[in-house]
Amino acid sequence: MQALGPPNKSPLQGLVASRIETYGGRYRASVASPPGNVSPRGGLLLDPSRRLLQGYVPFTTGSGPARRLSPLRLREPEPEKTHGSPFGVGTPHSPKLKEVTKAHELQVRLHTFSMFGMPRLPREDRQRWEIGEGSENSVAIEKSWKELVPGHKEMSRELCHQQEALWELLTTELIYVRKLKIMTDLLAAGLLNLQRVGLLTEVSAETLFGNVPSLIRAHRSFWEEVLGPTLEETRASGQPLDPVSLQDGFLTCSQRFQPYVLYCLRVRQTMAYAREQQDHNPLFHIFVQWCEKHKRSGRQMLGDLLIKPHQRITKYPLLLQAVLKRTPKPQAQEALTAMITAMESFLRHINKQVRQGEEQESLVAAARRIGPYEVLEPSSEEVEKNLRQFSTLDLMAPMLEVAPEHTRQLLLEGPARVKEGREGKLDVYLFLFSDVLLVTKPPRKADKAKVIRPPLMLEKLVCRPLRDPSKSRGGMGIR
Repeated sequence: MQALGPPNKSPLQGLVASRIETYGGRYRASVASPPGNVSPRGGLLLDPSRRLLQGYVPFTTGSGPARRLSPLRLREPEPEKTHGSPFGVGTPHSPKLKEVTKAHELQVRLHTFSMFGMPRLPREDRQRWEIGEGSENSVAIEKSWKELVPGHKEMSRELCHQQEALWELLTTELIYVRKLKIMTDLLAAGLLNLQRVGLLTEVSAETLFGNVPSLIRAHRSFWEEVLGPTLEETRASGQPLDPVSLQDGFLTCSQRFQPYVLYCLRVRQTMAYAREQQDHNPLFHIFVQWCEKHKRSGRQMLGDLLIKPHQRITKYPLLLQAVLKRTPKPQAQEALTAMITAMESFLRHINKQVRQGEEQESLVAAARRIGPYEVLEPSSEEVEKNLRQFSTLDLMAPMLEVAPEHTRQLLLEGPARVKEGREGKLDVYLFLFSDVLLVTKPPRKADKAKVIRPPLMLEKLVCRPLRDPSKSRGGMGIR
């Protein structure tokens, strides 16, 4: 192999040129290189024989002393080894080696993100996830409302306290939206970029952050249509912030903040999914740690960010009550009272939806524990065919003559003993639901409970309170 001279001087070479190309730049050699020259002006090119660069390390880690690199030269690729591994962790195709390789690749990618910034996702992804959209981070706001009101020194103490409460409402709104943007612009964007190169594809960005963009859009509209104009009016007039100007925005909170219903329904499952991934997925744990240490995150933990929406929507009545407490004018008091009533009504609606969702999950879990309803043993196929439609037990079906928003619930369960014949006794296990009592065989650990008696509707039962229920195995009488 002939000795090669050093490449021509150029401000962009090797790794730097490739990174600029990857992150949106364009770099091309301005002068065509002569045939056979593997070191053309503007950077290094590999010849068709795919010779490798020796002594070139793109990223270094660890605290040891830096090694002195030998002059850049080319060498032929070494033959692939068939035994052992350069990492000392098993065969080249062992799962442990693949895990180490994936972890190293992830760390390199994250280091690249830190050095060069997050690569831009396709426009449709940015719009879907609200990544880089909006101007929340560029909104400037004064340090105090007093900077906007020249005559604040002549105001009463009570009115000053009212302005402080209104100012807290405005400033915390901006802080909250910026924290929502951490979840999209940093966490979601980083995860989606890694998945585009085959990393963390098993993690669902939709499960973690799917509803966050809707919250961002709702609060962006709330700021632009309600809070922002109130602030601008005070800037222009120099008069104190007017709480009455917020009335229309809060009275429509049930439509404006509708995405919170879905978010609060899912937040418990979302946080459980995030904990599970962090506990059992080492690569996701590395990614989350990198995000939490990123300068943009403000050292916010993933779990803290996920619970922020729930905390914010429940804080609005408290913020408005603080304003009402310091408001002297009857007209403003009436407007604030109406706003608080609207927000509390919306929160009750959310709580009702969450409770119904939890009841539905509880019913699903109970239904999975109960096996099929097969009381009679059919003597023939014809008998089985005629019995089939009457031998189904669908606990998920709506209760009869009850409003659909009411969900069947498992109220009580436990062992009991019933008479069998004249002197016999049978151990059973009872499930008392909102509308029906099921008598089953005592279930084993892994088996489903088998229904051994026709379901008993509550209207057919006679219940009597007991003085000492602890002395009764069943706690009820069945007739």
